[in-house]
Amino acid sequence: MPHKLTRQLRFWDSVAINIGIVIGVGIFRVPAEIAKLIDHPVLIIAAWVLGGLVSLMGVLCYAELSSCFPETGGTYVYLKEAFGKTVGFLFGWTEFLVLRAGSLAGIAYVLAAYLKNFVDLGPETEKVIAITSIAFFTGLNIAGLHYGTRVQNALSILKVATLAVMTALIFTFGKNLSAPTFSAGNMQISYAFIPALIPVLWAYGGWNESTFMSGEFTDTRKELPRSLITSIAVITLLYVLINMAYLKVMPPAEMKESQSIAADIFNRMFGSMGNKIMSCAVMISACGALNSYVMTGARIPFAVAQDVRRLSWMGEVHQNYGTPAKAFIVNAVWASVLILWGNFEELLFFTGFAKWFFFILAGASVFVLRKKLADSHKGFKMIGYPWVPIIFTFVSLALFITTIVHTARAALFGAAILLLGIPVYYVISRQKQS
Repeated sequence: MPHKLTRQLRFWDSVAINIGIVIGVGIFRVPAEIAKLIDHPVLIIAAWVLGGLVSLMGVLCYAELSSCFPETGGTYVYLKEAFGKTVGFLFGWTEFLVLRAGSLAGIAYVLAAYLKNFVDLGPETEKVIAITSIAFFTGLNIAGLHYGTRVQNALSILKVATLAVMTALIFTFGKNLSAPTFSAGNMQISYAFIPALIPVLWAYGGWNESTFMSGEFTDTRKELPRSLITSIAVITLLYVLINMAYLKVMPPAEMKESQSIAADIFNRMFGSMGNKIMSCAVMISACGALNSYVMTGARIPFAVAQDVRRLSWMGEVHQNYGTPAKAFIVNAVWASVLILWGNFEELLFFTGFAKWFFFILAGASVFVLRKKLADSHKGFKMIGYPWVPIIFTFVSLALFITTIVHTARAALFGAAILLLGIPVYYVISRQKQS
């Protein structure tokens, strides 16, 4: 019999995991995409604030769900309990095949790309560095949960400090650069405001990551919900402040032409040294996100393996290290394959489609599970029920439809991959007749 995962995680571990994933490389690139859709500073800030509020509603839904089902697997567990094992498997299938591995590959590539500012690397060397970084963090987390969490705590503190220092430097030294004003004049909210929320909420993505490790928290009913709320509050504040700093020195018309806003601003302020400063900042963020994705990602195939007999080997816990070692290795190998293939970006086209589809189901599961649990519900109960899950579900639905309208081909590809999981599930879950 495999050993069970032990409960070691506390409040600050969860905060560090969520911050580590959410504040990745997106904040250094996403603002340019938003500026292409919204051309007024006040509306841009409003979009970031609204993104934080929508994420908070999602956090409240997940806080309640995680306290009711303190098991490793997060969204997989909630969807399985609410809608059955098939729906839960479809989430695990999609998350493993594209979303998780694709994100790991992408972040590892970013880490290798920014390392080029310090070391001369060729294209093939970049792939080696990317795969090596995944292997390093995978080995670290296989060796023990305490190693992964200690490194994550340190990287998340560095990441928050880095963003805070960046914001302060821009506000202080960017005062002599040409800047737009934050007047409310000539504001016009167009149809592009809703599509702009897609990249905004992509940058907020990952606020639910620590719930994938619910079965390893010492206090899932109180500490985990509080940590989710604390995380999104800190992240929203940092995002709003850094975007106000960006807009202080770069108007939206110029921002949308920038491939790397923070690097361009720091080049203006500090010359070539600014580029190296930004490279360090991005590498710190990339390492934090990479470690978090590795840490939480292995828990998804681990949870699926508990319910699918033919995948049970992924649900084993290493006797010496107390971690799901085989699940870690599977995630790392698949992400490395995507890096070697080199076209992993194509697999990320449908991430918006898949993400919002499963968030719709997660929001709806709050109502289903409240009814199922009835009087036995003794965990965290959100403030604002039923309006919070209703609003979160309808916002997810609106963004799901927007994704289909704006990226129809990507949505079709995403639907095909997702539906392919149905016959796969029935094949691998079929039991031999006695």
